[in-house]
Amino acid sequence: MGLDVRHVDSIETVNRNQWNNVVDQSDLSCVYHRYEWLRAVEEGLPHEPKHLVVSKRGNPIAVFPNFVTDLGRINRLSSIRPGYGGPVTMTDEEEALELLLDAVEELCTGRILFDEIRAYDQNYVRYHELLEAKGYRPTILTCRFTLDLSRGWETLFSEMDGERRRGIRRGHDSDFEVVEEDLDGRTLEEFYHDYAAVADRVGLPTHPRSFFRELHEFDDRIVVFSLRVDGGTQGRYMYLLDDEQSTLQHLFTAVTEDHFEYHAPELLHEHAIKWGIEEGYDTYELRGSPPDFRNGVFRFKEYFGAETIPLLVYERGHPAPALPVLNAGRTISRRLES
Repeated sequence: MGLDVRHVDSIETVNRNQWNNVVDQSDLSCVYHRYEWLRAVEEGLPHEPKHLVVSKRGNPIAVFPNFVTDLGRINRLSSIRPGYGGPVTMTDEEEALELLLDAVEELCTGRILFDEIRAYDQNYVRYHELLEAKGYRPTILTCRFTLDLSRGWETLFSEMDGERRRGIRRGHDSDFEVVEEDLDGRTLEEFYHDYAAVADRVGLPTHPRSFFRELHEFDDRIVVFSLRVDGGTQGRYMYLLDDEQSTLQHLFTAVTEDHFEYHAPELLHEHAIKWGIEEGYDTYELRGSPPDFRNGVFRFKEYFGAETIPLLVYERGHPAPALPVLNAGRTISRRLES
């Protein structure tokens, strides 16, 4: 019996255990592929889901999560935003991938002029030739930063930039503690208030409150660390436990300018790195930044001694000439911003 591929318009129409079993058994999957994350995106954001499932004898063996996202007056099919995605398979790899890549093209109709694959695992490059044959083109729009936790805290600390080390030492001059908070409604509301303030200050878009409320359903994979000084909260970081990649992912920031005097960023990162080491994670993920050494976020994360990793995004136009038009628009936008 061969394989069959089908489109599902909501993750809730799929059996949770069967979907997550594919994620668990796939070498290139990450936490963002999981049923619970996709449900939070569906319920908390306005993105239309267009997921694909390949089955064999009625059992899913490959999945490809996708959401329709806006690009002004046109749309893009993303795998996935927010997060990372791409097709993953547990068996019959080549045939399943062929089916998924052909099927996703059929979903790109009307205002959907592009589809993109944002993969986390660098080993995804093993699909490069197949993706190019299907019309995808790689591009680098951002980069991410990682620390190898197997090297231990003392080594990681010694290799940080002097400014980061001084920030941690000065933070220790205060009477402080970092605590793990329950992911309840109060924590999420307070976190969102400062998260939105940070995004507004740096000019970044914010996810709506509804999305953060849905994260409560994924509480076994989310950790919030809070810096306490003199009995008050002076900043929070939210982390995603990516057991699939053995990575502690820094997810969202709720550290405002008022918290800087307490060296909140440095102390929260220090605590989370040590926590990740104790919990047995291989990697600490500081997330992304524009690939530009002149960018403040890039420099801040680089000074932690993190390895800079380009994030490859595979894109395809529908029709094919739409992709060069998109890239031309990006070039004009970058020139205007500079």
